[in-house]
Order: sequence, then structure tokens, then C-alpha cells
Amino acid sequence: MKLLVAFLFFTSTCIGQTSDTSIKSVDLIIHNAKIISGPYTPEYKAMVVNNGTIIALYKNNNWKKKYKSDKVIDMQKKVVLPGFIDAHCHFIGLGKAMDEVSLWGCKSWEETVQQVTDFIKKHPERQWIQGRGWDQNNWTTKEFPNNRLLDSLFPDKYIVLNRGDGHAVISNSKALNFSGITISSSIEGGKLVNQNGKLTGVLVDNATQLVENKIPKPSTEQRIKWLVAAQTECLKNGLTQVTDAGLSMKDILLIDSLCSAHVLKIRFYLMANPETETWKYLDEYGPFMNRNVKWQSIKIYSDGALGSRGALLKKPYCDDNTNYGLQLIEPVKLDSLLTICYNRGLQACTHAIGDSANAMVLKAYAKFLKTTTNDKRWRIEHAQVVDTADWYYFKTYSIIPSVQPTHATSDMSWAENRLCKTRMQGAYSYKSLLENSAFMPLGTDFPVEYVSPFYTIRAARFRQDADGLPRNGFNKSEVLSSTETFAGMSLWAAMGNFWEDQTGTLEVGKFADFIVLDKNPYTASLIELNTMKVNETYHEGKLVYKGFTKLITPDF
Repeated sequence: MKLLVAFLFFTSTCIGQTSDTSIKSVDLIIHNAKIISGPYTPEYKAMVVNNGTIIALYKNNNWKKKYKSDKVIDMQKKVVLPGFIDAHCHFIGLGKAMDEVSLWGCKSWEETVQQVTDFIKKHPERQWIQGRGWDQNNWTTKEFPNNRLLDSLFPDKYIVLNRGDGHAVISNSKALNFSGITISSSIEGGKLVNQNGKLTGVLVDNATQLVENKIPKPSTEQRIKWLVAAQTECLKNGLTQVTDAGLSMKDILLIDSLCSAHVLKIRFYLMANPETETWKYLDEYGPFMNRNVKWQSIKIYSDGALGSRGALLKKPYCDDNTNYGLQLIEPVKLDSLLTICYNRGLQACTHAIGDSANAMVLKAYAKFLKTTTNDKRWRIEHAQVVDTADWYYFKTYSIIPSVQPTHATSDMSWAENRLCKTRMQGAYSYKSLLENSAFMPLGTDFPVEYVSPFYTIRAARFRQDADGLPRNGFNKSEVLSSTETFAGMSLWAAMGNFWEDQTGTLEVGKFADFIVLDKNPYTASLIELNTMKVNETYHEGKLVYKGFTKLITPDF
């Protein structure tokens, strides 16, 4: 009998050990969650992560039979979503703007100058004073300012202040003189504004280069600090992937090196500026893709911005009837750049805001793409004002409209003044563009707009500002559904970056880039969106942001 008991004990112990060894140890398990895995994929309750990727998803607790981990998190029924993807932004530009004079929200030129005064008091050692965010459309007097007040207050400083959209600056005379700019200066694709034969200090589009190229270049250390500051802001807002729309190869390689060193823990899809260093790198090494960084696209500018009357229109501006805007690239040069993109397998991403610029670029794309069956995924960045007669190009040639919904709610108070009512049908027409294309990535264009994805969701779903205005929504027929908005900020944004196999949804085999919230922002009310915060942000299954605490604090 004793032998039988001993045998049974030994047998049961061995069986238990065999069962235990069949359970795999993994890096992270989250459970008791509302995992909304994507816009068109199932909902789950548990997710298993190992080596940065998702290896299993469950609608029940059966994960316990196969997996164990030292890190098992009960999400207490919170919402888990794929991390937000910003399909068009300026990442290093955000960090730079955070280190300059903030001019956002100023209601007059005088208030703008006061912000500069306050900044100089805090930073008296700086000789070059830069800022961003002024917008004459938000002032009572909706005219471009002149630099007389800057000259009188700051005769010994170099002042260069960017308009919010980055397509115009105002500089004081000291900065103009240092840059060699006079009333006779000119540049193709740019405008130097003057009054009564005197420069006002306002430079539009390519003319901004005349002064900006003279600003002392920041050190590598300074640029790293900008990048880290931008990352903190992005992670706080639940962004796990960003598309930077226009960088030098120097900055692209800097970002790649910082990702390799684990200083930056966010995913980057990068567009290179079409310049000499880009072509040299392309000839020697070609495009590249690493775990966190992908470069295979070129950023092209065809026109300016609507707010500064630089967007290229088919007919004159309604509030400036001799002005058609600015064409920043000639068709021959555009064709040359597209030839390089097509022959070298690069994605063309072209800034086009006015209806004339959009028509020019769409026709140029069509020459190369030829059919709907191509998978080049060439993009129109902004597609802000598109003649309804040109909508068909998107579907016919599989061209991607990459849009920023907050531009509609930021511009809605003055856009019709620029365009007249007759052209508004083709302006900020996101639903119509989507109906004429396969998919549509959504972004913010930060720092032109605020970083928050919740603002994007509000503008896309409601076409209203934070106060719920206008009550019926701005061109309400162009709202996007909750699912379309979700797709535009996750799966479609990933598709626009050729990254849908690894990002954009929470599926087995994809990176575990996800966020945790109390509610689903894609079905939340406008009031809920106004106060919504991201609880946690995860990069490859590792917590990189929690509450208001920075978890990434590298030393330099």
C-alpha cells in the first residue's frame, strides 16, 4: 500500500511538472482589458507580448493555460487601443518650437510683441530670438504686421517670428540687414511684403529662406534636446508613431542613431528633403528600414499656405483679387523629382494646398502611376482645396490624400473669405476625398496645430471646435465616421507609411505599441474629448509614459 501511494505521488508530481514546463514565460501579459485591436478587427480581453511583439490575443482567460510572466497587469477594464499614429507632422520642429517664443493664441500684434518682450527678459543672453504661432487671421485687424514696433523695442536683437503655418515670417530690420535683404531682393516662389516702397519685414514662402538661412545653426546637442522634448510631448499624447514631413539627411540619420541608442522610443517614418545630401546618400546607400525608423520617401513643396495667401489657386483670392498665390516648383522640376522617385522606388509626398497646385501635382502623378493597380502610394500632403473636377485622380491612380482635420476647424472662420462660397465645396472635403480614394491617413501637421490626437478626432467626427462651434458643424456633410477616424489614425496611417504589416492594429505578429485610456475616444462625445487624457503609452510592450510622469529622461 505504501508503495502504491508513493507511486501515485511520484506520478502526479511528474505530471504537474510536465504541465508547468509547457507554459511559456513571456515579457508581458495584460488582461481584464477592453482591447479594441483596430478599426476592422475583433475586440479582446487579454494580450500576450514577448520580445516587443504581440504573440497571442484572447477573448477570455485561456491565456493562463499557455503563458506566464513576471509582469501580469490587470487593466481593470480600461480601454486599450493601438497607439496613435500622426500621418503628417514636424517632429523636430515641435521640439524647436518648445524652445522658442510661443505666439499661439495671441489676439493682436501688440500681444504678440509682448510675448517676445517677456521671453527676452527670461533669456537675456540670446541674441537671435525666434518664435512661432502668430496668425493675423485671429486679430481684429486681419492684416500682415510690420516690423516698426520690433525695431523700436529690440534694436540690438535679431528677431525672426514664424507665422503658425511656417509659410511666413516677420523679422526686424537688424535681422533683415544682417541677411542682406533689401527692397530690391527677390526669390522665385517667395514674396517680400512692402508698404509704400519699404519692407515690412514679412517674408512669405521661399522668401523666408533669405533670413532663416542666416540664423546660426544649432549644435547636435541642441537638436537632440529638441528631439527628446518632442518625444515627451508625443508620448504624453499617446503617439507611438509619427511621420515627419520633410527633413535633411543629417536629421534623419541623427534620429536613426538615437533610436538605435534607445534614447528615442517612438517609431518614425521620415520624408527627406530633395537636396544634394539626400541624393548623395541615396546613391551610396539607398533607402533604409530599421526597427524604429523607415526612410523611403521624398517631400516636395508645390505651393504655400492658404492663411498667408501663398496657396496656389486657379482663380484669384476673393480677398486679394490680383493674387493667385505662389507656385513653389515649376512643372519641369516636379517632373524631374518624380522621375527620380519612380525610378528609385521612392514614395513621392507633395505638399499641395490650393486647387491649382493640387491639379498640377495630380496630373504629374498620373503620368507616372498610369493605373489604379500601382502600389506606389504616392501622397498629396494636405489636399486642402481640390477642385471637385479633380477628385477622380485619387481613385483612378491610387493616390493617397494625407489630410489634417484640425486645419478645417482652425481655418473655418476665414476660409470662405479667401475662396468665395463657390470654391468651398472642394475645401477641407475629407469625406468626399475618402470616397474618391482607397484610404486616407490623418495627421495634425504639428507644430502648425496642437499635438493632441483628441483634437484631430474632434475635428474629424464633429467638424467643431472645443466650444462646439459651429453648432451644426463646419460643412457637416464632410464629417468622418468613428470607424473612418479610427482607421485614419491607426491602420490607414500605417498603410501610408508601408508599415501595416507591423503597426496600425494590435494583431499577432505586430509590434506591441499601444495606449491605455478610460474611454474610447473614437466614440466619445465632444465634451469627453475636450478633457480626455492618455493614461499610459507602451512602446514594444514597455511602459514609456504614465500619467504626467516622464519615464524617458536621458542625460546629455
